[in-house]
Amino acid sequence: MDQLRDKTAVVTGGGSGIGRALVLAFAGEGMNTVVADIEAGPAEAVAGEARAKGVKALAITCDVSSRASVGALADAAFAGFGHVDLLCNNAGVVTFHPAQQMKDSDWDWVIAVDLLGVVHGVEAFLPRMLKQGTGGHIVNTASIAGMVAGAAPGISSYTTAKYGVVGLSESLRPELAANNIGVSVLCPGGVKTQIFSAERNRPAEYGGPSEPPAALAGGIQAGMEPADVAALVLRAVKENQLYVMTHQDTRAAVEARFKAIMDAYDWAARD
Repeated sequence: MDQLRDKTAVVTGGGSGIGRALVLAFAGEGMNTVVADIEAGPAEAVAGEARAKGVKALAITCDVSSRASVGALADAAFAGFGHVDLLCNNAGVVTFHPAQQMKDSDWDWVIAVDLLGVVHGVEAFLPRMLKQGTGGHIVNTASIAGMVAGAAPGISSYTTAKYGVVGLSESLRPELAANNIGVSVLCPGGVKTQIFSAERNRPAEYGGPSEPPAALAGGIQAGMEPADVAALVLRAVKENQLYVMTHQDTRAAVEARFKAIMDAYDWAARD
């Protein structure tokens, strides 16, 4: 997708952090945008920033853990612009509990947003993108935690979900190649976002809102700038790059993981 002007991008989790940066990067390329977020105010604020760049933008309140909510998002996006060319399944949450301390509601919430939220996006948008017959691109936000377990303590549920996002993206890519729909999976390390305070929006059905641990209340302060991540994603969309790796200092950990897998073949082959 090297020509983006006048096309339409949908970004979930678009009201802040990486999602906001993606919206603004796409708007800067002349794309109309749909800013989806569970918080209406931030979504509208980012849509306003996009409009200031001379494009059209819609703000839609959406809870990606709900299949119906994502379906309504797709209806609104196609009704508003007639076509969707770029889908970014970006919304994400995290909770910090060792596996042995996780409650059902902890697992259910993280999996529902971080993995099923991506599935819901694919379900709602992909059939219509295929019907358009004009190609397109899907970007799924995973994490370095989707490549390497133990990226941080207490995130077993997050890691589980993000490994699933990587696998889904890898599976979609060859399936959609013949339809000229590219797929990228974003695997960032630390980025300056407020994901650590995501529990402020935790629905009652998943245990309700709560405050982040005091040490995490300010979000990630020393991470990569979201705009720099968005620039890499924009390049990946244009060049149809599958893996979007943002932090060079995570390379050794990924190499060590795959070396361990290769070593396991040697172990199994021993007499």
